[in-house]
This record gives sequence, structure tokens and C-alpha cells, in this order.
Amino acid sequence: MRLNSKLILAIWGLSGGLLTAAPALAQSEMDLLLFEKKNETSAPAIEVDVKDTLTGNLAKSSAAPKKDSTEENTQTAEEDSGESENWLKSLITGGKKKSADSEADTAMSDEEEEELRKLVVSQRKNAAHFDISGIKLRMTPEEVFRTLEAQGYKRIVQNMEIPNFIKWRCEELCRQHGVIGFERLNACATRVASENGYNFVNHETYNRYSTKESIDVNYSSSFTGNLAHRIFYQSSVPLSDSKASNRVYINNLKIYDFWRRIDLKYGPPDNTSEVKWGLGGKKPYMKARTGSLELVDPLLKDLDTARMFNEDTRLANTNYYTF
Repeated sequence: MRLNSKLILAIWGLSGGLLTAAPALAQSEMDLLLFEKKNETSAPAIEVDVKDTLTGNLAKSSAAPKKDSTEENTQTAEEDSGESENWLKSLITGGKKKSADSEADTAMSDEEEEELRKLVVSQRKNAAHFDISGIKLRMTPEEVFRTLEAQGYKRIVQNMEIPNFIKWRCEELCRQHGVIGFERLNACATRVASENGYNFVNHETYNRYSTKESIDVNYSSSFTGNLAHRIFYQSSVPLSDSKASNRVYINNLKIYDFWRRIDLKYGPPDNTSEVKWGLGGKKPYMKARTGSLELVDPLLKDLDTARMFNEDTRLANTNYYTF
């Protein structure tokens, strides 16, 4: 009986230990399965060579390439970069092609280029409408005198001139009528030229002493109406040579005021390097530098020369001989 009770107790203890160990065994089996699955996904299987030593197998396993998450991310980034690069290249190529097509479509014809050139020229300033102290190009000496006198200018120089080919012909005519002597010939030729309208005002100078300003005006001949073709303004106000600090300071103020007034009256120049306004070519233009302005009409001067040449050609057909 005592033996049976000991046997029962042993069986009961064994069954209890199995009951308590079953959950632990089940948990251990689950952990083992998860661990194996994790090893299969995280790292490749390591091949073991039974003929090699333990150190050799470990060296092979460490040298085997491992494809971790960083490499996967790098590969993904490279793939994305490759796709982005291809997309960018296609975009640039397409943009260039589109730009070339647009340039071909927008290529201007000769007529359109001419219209554009005319538009650019039309934006320039017409110096024929400019004035200096109220006087303009193609004014007569009388108009210049009245305009400048009203502003306080005084005429200090007036030069009269006769074209040389007219003067020489008049001198020859006076000789034929018995006039001799240099002074008498000169006076006779001047009188004859004036009576025929060939004596004209060639140059005048006006001064305004209170402001240290002067204006020189050059005129064309009587063949083109004796009109102003060049107006030159000069001011000695900002031209002090003193090196004293106070004089340099005042001189700089005068220079600044000069260019400020230029900008207010005429606007920015059409040619900034030469400080020049005008339509170009033979059109009137104006040039400026500190303290001076020059307004010129080249076309009027050329026209005057051409008309004098035509008159000389006409007078050359004179019958000196009767045979």
C-alpha cells in the first residue's frame, strides 16, 4: 500500500511537470520559428563546408555580401535618380526643340525688320526741334539776334563773307571796268557781290558777361537762305582750375547742376558713349560735354555746298570768246 502511494505521487508529479512545461515548450517553438523566419528574410543562408575548419567557415560568412536595408534604399534611390535624370533629359531636349521651333516660327521677314528699325529710330530724339537759349537750327541772323538780345546777350562779333568763286569773278569784272589797286578791287568786288545777294552773315558771337556764357552761330550762304547750321554754347562757370577744397566743392556743384539741367531739358542721350542726341545719318544732332553744347545740321551744310557748286558750274558757261 505504501509502495502504491509513492508510485501515485511520482506519476502525479510527472504529469504536473509536463503540464507546466507544455506552454513553455510551445512558446520556445514559436520563438524558434520566428527567429528562423527573421534570419531567412534579413540575411542569406550561409553555406557551411564540413571539410573546412570553423575559422574558414566564419571567414567565408563574413566575406559574403550582405544586402541590408541601406543597400535597398540606395538602389531604390539610384533607380529614382535614373528615372529623374531621364525625365530631365527628355524635358531639356523637348525644351530645346520647342525653342528651335518657336524661333523658326518667329523669324522676322525683311519687311518686319525694317519696321522694327524704323520703330527704334522713331524712339530717338529729333535734334531739329532742340534749342539752346531759345535759338534753333535754320534760324536767320535777325531771328537769332532778337531771341538772344531778349535774354541779355550782346552781339560782339559778326563776320560777313562772299564765296570765293563769286568774289574772284567780281574782281575780274571790276578790272574789266578799269578798277585798279588791291583795296579798290576788294571794295568793288564786295559792292558787286552785295548788290547781287552773294554777301552773307557767316559767323556771329554773343556774350552774356553776367553769367559767363557765350554762343557762337555759324550760318549757311545765301544759296540756302543764310540760315544757322551750327550753334555752339560755352560756359566758363564750371571750369575753375583751382585746387582749393572750397573751389573744388563749388565746382562739383556747378558740374552737377549743368548735367541735371541737360537731363531735364533734353532727356537722356540717344548715344551715351558720345553723349549725343539725334536720329543719325545726316540728320541734325546735338553733343554735350561739361560746360558746352553743340547743335549741328550737317544736311544744311552739305546742301549749301552742293548749290554753290551748281552755281559755279552755271557761271562757267560764260562766253569769253567770239570765234
